[in-house]
Amino acid sequence: MKNYWVLLGAFGSGKSELALNMAIRAAKNGPCTLVDLDVINPYFRTSERGDVLEPAGVELIMPPFALDKIEILSLSARVYSAFTPGEGSVFFDIGGDHVGSVALGQYKPHFSKIPKENLHVLFIVNPMRPTAADLESAYATLEKIKFVSRLDVTGIVNNGNLAGETDYTHLIEGYELVKALSERTGIPVWGTCGTQSVLDDFDVYAKEHGLDERYIGVRQPIEVMMHRSWEKFLNEGL
Repeated sequence: MKNYWVLLGAFGSGKSELALNMAIRAAKNGPCTLVDLDVINPYFRTSERGDVLEPAGVELIMPPFALDKIEILSLSARVYSAFTPGEGSVFFDIGGDHVGSVALGQYKPHFSKIPKENLHVLFIVNPMRPTAADLESAYATLEKIKFVSRLDVTGIVNNGNLAGETDYTHLIEGYELVKALSERTGIPVWGTCGTQSVLDDFDVYAKEHGLDERYIGVRQPIEVMMHRSWEKFLNEGL
């Protein structure tokens, strides 16, 4: 049975970045598919990094006409192939907020057939974004996403970041938020994400201040692949 990972969250939470990194890492151990279900925000989508995914051995399924400068709110029929029997990992990168999560609803019958131990639904939290800046905002976003996606969230992820300005203090803010959200919902914290240097600094702080490992979880080192910078725009364009 394949392992399925569904990444949900608010706009700017870092879902696509995490999906890219997790898929590339998983492809080293077996077949891997990345499904881009983002039909909301064409500016940040995993499909644009096919140049990185294909050499890594990750099969990419993306919306029709994606990257063709034509935006049509439709999904590829190939998505259904992700639910066929086999081995390996499948990652779903979902559009931001509850609006983007609506796309998941139609696949409910297929997700329902996946054993619970093989289905991981992660809610990515970045307190630097308005829709998850505090407990009430994050909780409201989570509840809306759960309702429209028709899936139960199995884990919360701390991805506190401010793009190129990120340091370990953003993960500290994220820690406090995911801890409060986990205590309120009963959903465990699955992991904490960041570049290796930021994670290292955060770990030093966590040990010095006795942060609870239950609200840190698995450390997920991230290599930044989706970041938009002015310098990159000047050199490469969009």
